[in-house]
Amino acid sequence: MTVWTLASSSSGNCTIVSHGDTHLLIDAGISLRRIREGLKSLGLSPDELTGVLVTHEHSDHIGGIEMLVKYHKTPVFASCGSGYGICCALPGADPFVNCFEAGISFELGDITVSSFRTPHDAIESVGFRLVAGGSTLVYATDLGSLTDEVIDAASGADTALIEANHDKEMLKNGPYPPFLKRRILSARGHLSNNDCGKLAAKLALSGTRILQLSHLSCENNTPGLARKTVEAALCKHMIEIGRDVVLDVAPQFEPGKVYVV
Repeated sequence: MTVWTLASSSSGNCTIVSHGDTHLLIDAGISLRRIREGLKSLGLSPDELTGVLVTHEHSDHIGGIEMLVKYHKTPVFASCGSGYGICCALPGADPFVNCFEAGISFELGDITVSSFRTPHDAIESVGFRLVAGGSTLVYATDLGSLTDEVIDAASGADTALIEANHDKEMLKNGPYPPFLKRRILSARGHLSNNDCGKLAAKLALSGTRILQLSHLSCENNTPGLARKTVEAALCKHMIEIGRDVVLDVAPQFEPGKVYVV
């Protein structure tokens, strides 16, 4: 599989996953122009997309879907709850939304897709586990807490994109109003750097070899701080960066590294 983040932040999220003739987006929370540019860099066009896998209906994950379905009629795949939310927010997307039951597996071209429930304040938020060509990718962001379901679904993946949304002290001392701070810190909010470190260590010990920190807050985190915190958590378990695992931070507003896994 080829995996490439086009954007990963509280402002917009979109990741390309390709294997053979199957080309998927995980979320489409950026403009159609940026999606087109990203696909073009891989020699692809939106018309070649097999579909969009949507984690949930918040705008930073679906902002580009309306134009994508309007101009390219791209199939959209979401949990039943998220599908309802997408159709309410984007009525024009309704004919293109395909709903699945959270927790099930299904085939999209050459890729087997499994979904798992994630603790977030959306209607029915999910993460994804993708398998193709003998490799496994897990995508788990927008996590208010680390549940057994998330840990079980992510364990053993070769590559994992996991949320490192905020530094707790930056958030607590930052400019956000109290209600928003409470929301982010709640069990259905977003994952802190410290909790991301705990998840990263569990995954590395289970065999994960590429960890990409994702969905960083623009106001309450920095790439350097997220990486430093997760590195410290890995070191506690004698996991060496470079030898045992590759650790990367997905850029917030531009494409990241292309990984072939």
